[in-house]
Amino acid sequence: MRKRCLVLAMVIGLVASGAAWAFDGFGPEHKHFKLQTQVFGMISQFWNVNELFYRLTLTPTPELETAYVKACEIYEKQSVNLGKHILASLDRDFEVVEVVSDIYRSFDPITRQAFYPALGMVKTAFTTEWKPPLTAEKFAEYFPGYGYAEPGYKYRKGREIDREQKGYSWQSEEQSITTTWNVELVVTLDIVQILTGLATGGAIKDLNVGPQYQVNMNGTPTFVCKVTFTRVKAITTKTNRKFEVNKVWFELLRAKVSGWSTGPWEVCGKTYEILHEPTGEEVVTGISAL
Repeated sequence: MRKRCLVLAMVIGLVASGAAWAFDGFGPEHKHFKLQTQVFGMISQFWNVNELFYRLTLTPTPELETAYVKACEIYEKQSVNLGKHILASLDRDFEVVEVVSDIYRSFDPITRQAFYPALGMVKTAFTTEWKPPLTAEKFAEYFPGYGYAEPGYKYRKGREIDREQKGYSWQSEEQSITTTWNVELVVTLDIVQILTGLATGGAIKDLNVGPQYQVNMNGTPTFVCKVTFTRVKAITTKTNRKFEVNKVWFELLRAKVSGWSTGPWEVCGKTYEILHEPTGEEVVTGISAL
């Protein structure tokens, strides 16, 4: 009993202090920056799932339930992708495992739970499916406390309390812009034939040809008609957007839960994320029109 109390006291101490140490974080130039981004994207989604669950306990609505289910699906996909990444890396070396381990061990026991689905894939692989060089003993060293859960409590990320700037990154993305023009013209009959061909080919839409009538142009009688149509133009741009990389600390909140009832929330420690936040600066590096 005494040993159990000592273990529990150590766990509570870790939660209260946030973590024994903090992962410093990689700058955008580091070779594992993308891996870091992948891991912290998963952690951010973990907190998003927790927040939506909390909101559902307050005011359950179909919209919130849909958002919660979607958030869970995204988190599950991110976890699977990280698990696959770790397993694939074991054929080469332990670098990826070591980076993920460094981030994992920097967290309190609660935030570590964000890693559990991904790590579960890894553990299942070397215990039931195949035998990579990552043994059960090494797994326990890299990911101490894996599987720990505190029943009866829920956790949320609270307010921001501190931040540290880690650099800037540029990310490329494509965006499609569609513009529609409504056109109204009076045209000669030969132009009607051209427009009909354009409509058949999909270059214009909703072609409407009015009745013919005669006009006198420079003394020459000419048959014309009014036409209307829409012109849809699609432009694809390739844009580089600038993001600020920040290590941001948040309060860690805890509340007792019984069914759908949640007790008062209290600060029990702190946690952090490494976030990419847009600066508003962007440069278009390519454009194409259809």
